[in-house]
Amino acid sequence: MKIKIHNSTYIVLLLSFLSGYFEYMYLFLLIIIIHEIGHVIFGYFVNFKYSTIIIYPFGGLTIYNEELNINSNKELISLLGGIIFQILFYLLILLLYNNLFITNHVFMIIKKINILLISFNFLPILPLDGGRLLCIILEKIFPYKKSNIIALIISVIFIIIFVLNSKTYLSIILSIFLIKTIIIETNNLKYKYNLFLLERYLHDYNFKHIKYISSINNIKRDYYHYINYINEKKVLSSYFSK
Repeated sequence: MKIKIHNSTYIVLLLSFLSGYFEYMYLFLLIIIIHEIGHVIFGYFVNFKYSTIIIYPFGGLTIYNEELNINSNKELISLLGGIIFQILFYLLILLLYNNLFITNHVFMIIKKINILLISFNFLPILPLDGGRLLCIILEKIFPYKKSNIIALIISVIFIIIFVLNSKTYLSIILSIFLIKTIIIETNNLKYKYNLFLLERYLHDYNFKHIKYISSINNIKRDYYHYINYINEKKVLSSYFSK
């Protein structure tokens, strides 16, 4: 696994240095890296395979090499690792502050950044942690295909709310990033669903639950299915032979 600094991050760092905000930006990126490392470490506990952490000037993105049909509880554990590490880091800073190892100025910056990142990152918008958490919850209720569509609709609603309330340059940049990401997610929806089905056809997963359904579109994550009383392997074989 490697950590990659996006080119835009270097530009923002330079601008922050020239404008006198380097300390704020440095601490901001430090917390982002700690958050992403939390994802990776918790992911290793459940045998997640990661490839790259990309650090943007407004957040991080951890790319993992796992199949879409991986157990949703494992994904949830990895997801929560980020916020847990971020909170633990804040508690460490609080301890150092209370023992006079850190100035009030630095402590207040870190506190503000933590509140900002947690508030933003847990918005129910893909690909933020809040959006990923939304998907995991929806997939436990609805079929995989429908849950992804609902997650995109909710993401669009919250992006519109976020855009309408964007008043700073940073929030405008974030809005552009989120809109671009949602467009990509929407365009890849069919591909992602077909990949989800192809994985189930090619691999033998050890699902603990069995579900009887009437259509291939009702396949759920973490379940093995009988579609019109025919096992899903045979149905998927016909689906991909068309």
